Amino acid sequence: MENNVDSLKKKLAELKEELADLEEEKAFMLGKTTIHVPGSTVGKYNKEIEKIKEKIQKVEAKLQIRS
Repeated sequence: MENNVDSLKKKLAELKEELADLEEEKAFMLGKTTIHVPGSTVGKYNKEIEKIKEKIQKVEAKLQIRS
């Protein structure tokens, strides 16, 4: 059981890092005023960010159950 909790914590850390990287990339891309970023690209970033946030919530819920 402890091993499962450890793997969930590791997965949570990976997802949070992935989310931070993606948010940073989005901010960088949108912050470049000289480069036009299509709305579809912004939408893709937002969808991917939401997917990662949902995964984080699921892992956190599993951790809460096991703690």
